[in-house]
This record gives sequence, C-alpha cells and structure tokens, in this order.
Amino acid sequence: MLGDQLIKNERIALVELIKNSYDADADWVRVRFENFNEDMSANEESSIVIEDNGSGMTPEDIRRSWMNPATPQKYSGKKEGKRRTPGKNRIIQGEKGIGRFAILKLGRNITITTRTKDSKFESVLEYDFTKFDDDFVSENGEKKEIFLDEIKIDCSEFSPSKIIRQSQGTVIEVKSLKEEWGKRIIEKLCQDISSLTDPVSRITGKKAEDSFDISIICNGKSESIEDKNTENLRGLIENKPVLKIQGEFNSEKNAFVFTEGEDKDNKTEIKLNDPKITGLWIWRKLFGYERNENKEFRCGDFKFHFYIFDFSLGISGKHELSQQQKNLLKEHRIYLYRDGVRVYPYGDPDDDWLNIDVTRGTGRAGDFFSNDQLIGWIDISQQHNPELRDKTNREGLIEKGSAVRDFMFLIPTFLSYIKQSSYSRYQQKQKDRNIAGIVRQKIVAGHLADLKTSLEKKGDKQGVREVTKIEKKYQREKDFLIQRAETTEDLAGVGLSVEMASHDIMLMMGRAKDIAKQIAKMSRDSDNNEIQEQADMLLGCISQITEGMQDVQSLFKSSKRRKKALKVVPILDKINQLYEDLLKKRNIDCEKLVVRGSPLVADTTDGVVMQVLINLFDNASYWLDTVGRKDKKIIITVDGDQGELIFSDNGPGIDKEDEPYIFEAFYSGKGQEGRGLGLYIARQLLERHDHRISLAPRQQRKLPGANFLVSFVRES
Repeated sequence: MLGDQLIKNERIALVELIKNSYDADADWVRVRFENFNEDMSANEESSIVIEDNGSGMTPEDIRRSWMNPATPQKYSGKKEGKRRTPGKNRIIQGEKGIGRFAILKLGRNITITTRTKDSKFESVLEYDFTKFDDDFVSENGEKKEIFLDEIKIDCSEFSPSKIIRQSQGTVIEVKSLKEEWGKRIIEKLCQDISSLTDPVSRITGKKAEDSFDISIICNGKSESIEDKNTENLRGLIENKPVLKIQGEFNSEKNAFVFTEGEDKDNKTEIKLNDPKITGLWIWRKLFGYERNENKEFRCGDFKFHFYIFDFSLGISGKHELSQQQKNLLKEHRIYLYRDGVRVYPYGDPDDDWLNIDVTRGTGRAGDFFSNDQLIGWIDISQQHNPELRDKTNREGLIEKGSAVRDFMFLIPTFLSYIKQSSYSRYQQKQKDRNIAGIVRQKIVAGHLADLKTSLEKKGDKQGVREVTKIEKKYQREKDFLIQRAETTEDLAGVGLSVEMASHDIMLMMGRAKDIAKQIAKMSRDSDNNEIQEQADMLLGCISQITEGMQDVQSLFKSSKRRKKALKVVPILDKINQLYEDLLKKRNIDCEKLVVRGSPLVADTTDGVVMQVLINLFDNASYWLDTVGRKDKKIIITVDGDQGELIFSDNGPGIDKEDEPYIFEAFYSGKGQEGRGLGLYIARQLLERHDHRISLAPRQQRKLPGANFLVSFVRES
C-alpha cells in the first residue's frame, strides 16, 4: 500500500528503482519491457525487468535493510558524514528507506536476484501478492484481516544463473503488472530518464565525468533516451539566448555572484541589501520598505544556470525564434538537481514550481520573465542545503520551516533583478536598433520615392500625383505624432509633479483637519479668544495649500510654452523647501554651493526648471533612503559663469552598465517605485529649449554617488 499510494505514477516508480541502482554504484541500468503488445500496452505475459551492475546485496543486507521498512542506515550514515558511495564517490540519494516499495506500484509478482562482488551465490527474493486484492483486505476473493506476519517473502541462495556477465549486480523482474502502459507513457519515461542525472550533458551535450548509462529496451528493441529534438534544443541554447547566466547564491555574503555570457572571469556581485534588490516589487511585497539587512535566508548556498530567450514578435537577427523553436523551448523549464540527480517534478512544462506565472498574473508582469522564455537548472546539495528535502511521495520539496520558502523567493527575486537590469538593457538596444534602422534607412520615405520613380518611368502622371499627396500626408502625420509625443511628455511631467505636491498638500490637510476638530471642541466652551487663535491657524494652513497649488499650476502645458530668462537659484530654493520635510525625515543633508558669482540664468519656463529639479530631488531622496550610511548628503553646485548646475549625492550611484540607458523612456532601476519617465522627460523638456542634462564628467563630480550636470547654455 505504501508503494501503490505514495508513488504518483509508474514512471516515478521506475525512476526510484533507477536511483537505487545509482546509489549502488552501478555503471549502467537497463529497463526492459518484455512481451508487451505492439502498441506497448501490457498483457498477462508482460513483464518489466530492471537490471544493473551495482554493488548488489548480501543476505544480511536483505534481512536487515531491504526487508525492513524505513531503515535509517543511509540517513544515519549521512549524519555521521558518510554521504558518498564507496566505489564511485557519488552522493547517496536515498535516506527514508521506503523508495524500494516503488516496485509494488508496478506489479504483484516480483523476483529480485542480487549478488555482491565477493559472493559465490545469488540471493533471490520472491514476492507473490497475486492472491491478495489491491487493498489487502481479501485473500483469493475471501474477505479477511491480513497482517504482516501472515505474508511471506521467500529468500533463497543459488549458484549464479542470472548475474553471470558481471560479477555483481541486481535484477528485478516484475510480472502481473498493475498499471496501464502504452507508447506515450514510454516516451514520457524516456524524457524523465534523460533528465534524471547530469544536466550539463542533457542541456549542453558535454558529458560529465561520472557517467551513469540508462537504457530502455522495448520488446528487444532499444529506445532512444534522447529524443530527436535534443540536438535542436542544444543548438538553441548555444546560439539563441539573449542572456546566459551562471552563478551562485552565497548565504554568508547574502549576495548573488554571477557571470553573463562566456566571460567566466568577469563576475558581478549583488547583495540582498542593494537598492536594486530591495526596490523590486517582489521584495517590497514580502518585506515592505524595511531594509532587512540582517535577514537570514535558511536555504543555504546554491548554484544556478539560466538561458533567457526573447519571445517577442517582430525581432530580427541572432535572437529571432521561429514558432517551432518557441514550441521546443516551451517543453522545458527550470530544473532542480540535488547532487547531480533531478528532483521531480520541477522542470516539467506544466509545473510552475517557482510560481512565476502566478506572480506575473497577480503582480507586475513586466517585472518578470515568463516561464516560456526560461531554461536552466539549479544545483543544490545535501551538504549545503540540509533543510531542502524531498517529500515522501517524491513530489517536490517538503515545505517545512522557512528554508523552502526562502529558496523559492530568492530565485524569482534574482530573475526579476536580471529582467530589470541586463534584459532591460538588451530591450533598449533592440528598440534603438529597430528605430534607428527605420530612421537611418528612411524606409517609408524610400518606398514612396521608389514607387514614384517607377510610376514616372511608366509615364503614369496620375499615379505620381497620388504618391506626392501621400508623401505630404505622411509628413503631416509625422509632425502630428511628434507634437502628440511632446504633449504626452508634458502630461507625464505634470502627473509626477502633482504627485509630489499632493503629498505635501495632504499633510497640510491632515493638520487642518486636526485644527478644525480643536475649533469644534473649543466652541463648546465658548472661549472666543482661543477660537479666534485656532481659526487663524486654520487660515494659515489653507493659505499654504493655496500657494502649493499655485506652484503646481506653473507646471501645466500653457505655462511651459512661455519662455523667458529665469534665475535658477530662486526656483531651486522653492523646490528645496518643498522637499525639506522629506529630507529631514530621511536624515539627508542638502547643501547649496555657488561656485562663481554670476546668476545662473535659464532661457526657458518655470515649469521646465521645476520639473527637472523635482526629478533630481526625488531620485536622490529615494536612493539615499536605500543606503545604510548616516552621513547622507546632497550637494548642489551652481556655476553662473559656466551656465551649469551639478546635482550630486553620496548614494549608491549608477552602475556603469546602466549609464547608456538612464535617460531612455521606461528604463528604471527603482523596481516597484520606478516609472522610468523622470529623467527621460527632464531631458526631453530641456532639449526642446536647447539645454541639456547628462551625467557629470568624473572631474566635476562632488560626491561618490550620482552626479548630474544640467547645462542652461544654449546648444548650437
């Protein structure tokens, strides 16, 4: 009953028996399906034979271990440091002592023949449960209570007859088969076995040092373990991924250490307290805004290998995938291996064990890869991950304590980080390449010109006139779309500004509400002087709200269009005052330096300058809040003679890989907080008035974090 009800299906049962051969130091194991029908369905004469050349068992092993349910020898041995097999130094997989009952999932009549290297005899066990029903509540059709001591299993010793070619090994023959079989089940079994051990060989085609050969033989004909698509899969993995990532999670450092591509020496280390991790939606969902610098993840160290593909429509070049190639990739997911042996069912196409698709559906889909575009494997070990243990039914890991939760949280977190860093940079390059190609090649204009030339050669004057009309309409449409894009940028800028202003307005409104409550309370006491005093305070709060709204009005589109020569410092003081409470709350010191005495003047509008400064303050306050240092600073350097403003902070700074993309639309390192529009809009607004914003050159940087140079000198 243990074998029949604990093991999910007949394929898993065979995998468990193959694992036993692996633990027995076998070089090979053969699974033979004998006397099956042509469609591989079973009949009364059918049998399944599992044969290996492993270490075998002595009669004493049989009595004390094999026939003794849940014996703790392997588990106890691991506790004492005996984790490896004596011959091939493999990590021992079993430990619960019940995997052997998998044979009873397969059939009711079982013969086990086994021999050790130094033995002159073969030990033979014979199970014959054909007289019992499946639930063991009747014998030969008669209902009765059946107890273990009434069930006999014969064990005998004979001169070698079955294990002759090799001096040791085990042969298990199962008859009176219980499960339904067929060609499709055999195909799935081959797929299961092909990924059982050695992910390097399976995915890359490079054979591992410790080979463990598994073969399937159906009615005397050998079946291919590697299906016809294996080579195609390897080709895709070699040539088509956008990213190839391999690395590890280091629990001592609380960091991911990894490499991208083929350069194994260029390692990146990202700690869990890095703002690019703590700002992710998945992190904030679990931990909120706490930094959790001392958070201990109990899962232990693990290694990972990921291959990430682009399933987007319309891409071209080396990463382009046909529908057939996409379908092949969808058959694989992220596999899990413990000491080189697969943990089932992780990696099956219908098993979302990392909850990637669920998270995409309930959270921010853009923060995560889809399951389809990911292939890879994760390596864990009994030594480094003692709390990641298989369920008894071999259906994944035991979800006990925090170790498994930590493990299944860290992997999507890392993948989300990769999605918003390396993959976002790839997407930006792809977008720039496509747009640049259209603009550079003037594809639409070129097609129209070619058509016009062709019509002229044919003497089709009417056609030429029509094409000329199309050219003019195309240019008008293009101008309209540019204008529409500018309007969208304006509206987005207004939205960001209103968000910041409304924060302070709501604070004032809260205070006004408290004062109003005080007025109501004091009115009951009829103390006119105090009521008058509270009324004055209420009036003051309302006045501040009104002034705040007036500042917001200057950001609207109609105001932005009225250019004039503006002194920048008074606007800077106003924005600094707007952020004063927030900076104090986050213990950020803001310092303004005037380097040269001439007033800094901008030939633009109040709204543009305010928008740029709001974005710089907003970014600096966010990133400084993510660091643990106490001396958090912002230094604003104003150089009137050069027409420049340098905005510096001592936060985490900008990664070199991110520098080319920070002014692009929708590219953000803020995770959940980021929209990826602030710096983009700031640059667009300034360029519209012939000004610019950029990263400050190294020699002009005042602090070790982010340094932005805003130039109000009109560009030629």
